[in-house]
Amino acid sequence: MSIKSKLQRMKGHLKTEKQADNQDAAHEIKNQINNAETNNKQDNAKKGSDLPEKWEKLDFQPFDFEGETSFQRKVYYPFAGENKTLKSDMESVHTWWNNIEMDHPLSSRDVPLERMMFFDTETTGLSTGAGNSIFLIGYARLLEEGIEVTQHILGDPASEAAFMYGFLQEFSKDDYLVSYNGKSFDWPQVKSRHAFVRERVPKLPAFGHIDLLHAARRLWKHELPSCRLSIVEQEKLSVRRENDTPGSMAPLLYFDYLNEKDPEILSGIIEHNDQDVRSLIKLYAEISKRLNLTYQEGMTAMEHLQIGHWFEQTGSPSRALVHYEKASGLSGSGREKAYHRIGLLLKKEGDINSAKENFLRALAVSSTPFPDSWTELAKIAEHQEKNFSDAYKYSRQALEQLKSSTRLTGGVKKQIEAAEKRVSRLSGKLDGKR
Repeated sequence: MSIKSKLQRMKGHLKTEKQADNQDAAHEIKNQINNAETNNKQDNAKKGSDLPEKWEKLDFQPFDFEGETSFQRKVYYPFAGENKTLKSDMESVHTWWNNIEMDHPLSSRDVPLERMMFFDTETTGLSTGAGNSIFLIGYARLLEEGIEVTQHILGDPASEAAFMYGFLQEFSKDDYLVSYNGKSFDWPQVKSRHAFVRERVPKLPAFGHIDLLHAARRLWKHELPSCRLSIVEQEKLSVRRENDTPGSMAPLLYFDYLNEKDPEILSGIIEHNDQDVRSLIKLYAEISKRLNLTYQEGMTAMEHLQIGHWFEQTGSPSRALVHYEKASGLSGSGREKAYHRIGLLLKKEGDINSAKENFLRALAVSSTPFPDSWTELAKIAEHQEKNFSDAYKYSRQALEQLKSSTRLTGGVKKQIEAAEKRVSRLSGKLDGKR
């Protein structure tokens, strides 16, 4: 509780010896409150007077704009050791994306490597409302000889224009953002905070944006307990953070900093943000390497399956087929679906016999017979082979499997209805032949 608040509470308990002195007493209390408020402001001013020197100890320099001050720093990580490998990986995947004709959410085609901005923010809360503020913007770029990490700090909430202006001086329409949940959280936050100072700073440019959280969820939501970046780092990137300050601590640490005016309080979250943006570079490279098959060691059937499905959705069935075939040759969850997807692609190409073989393989490797494969076999038997007896048998198998499902969702109920209609229709055809 502030000194002013404490004195206000005491006001009701202070009494003078004489009733006639009440007015003088009240005046004295008011003076005490004003003096306390003045002293409090002076204390805060004293704490903040040497703020630039304190930030300089963390290698941050002041950035002045229209009477406001934010703080910025650049840290350079040379391409050596692990970073040297990262450089070659990024150059390789960048070349691959530029050489393939495909509209894919991860594509960096026609984007210069140095214009890719691996971006993250730290905020005072997890909501995207106007009451939530960004106090740290960080991003990494790949330059010729190393990784450059730039960080902008909002040293004082009253300096938001300087904070935003400093960031916008280094961000342009030629940049391509790469984030982790940036489309849903970080960038909406930037837009929200920009709205408060838009009359004083440049407009937000239009730009490309890759959100790696979407990619991580596609590949690993079935394998990992969570797709938080820290878990993905540990399980898929072999990154182990030592003494890391979790991002969830950011709001509390920033409020402590505002109270104490001691930048050292934020040193842990600054390092956390620095590691985040550098990890995004490695994550982009590793996911791209899985897509183009330059990395296969340790990949699971489910990873190949999800990548194959992604390629199908983006109009590249030939690449999808390669990943499905990889998945079908690996043990573990995903094999039956891989065979099923291969069957669907071959059926679409008109190779009915090969499609049928793969639907049968899907059923053979599944611990729980796959109703979709029974249904596809029924369709082939009915429409291509005109074998209504087999079609009826397969349809009955599909219906039994669907009805035995432990989760009768809306989608499953629709499948059951369709299977019942197919069984009924085929039964009628068989009766007509008898």
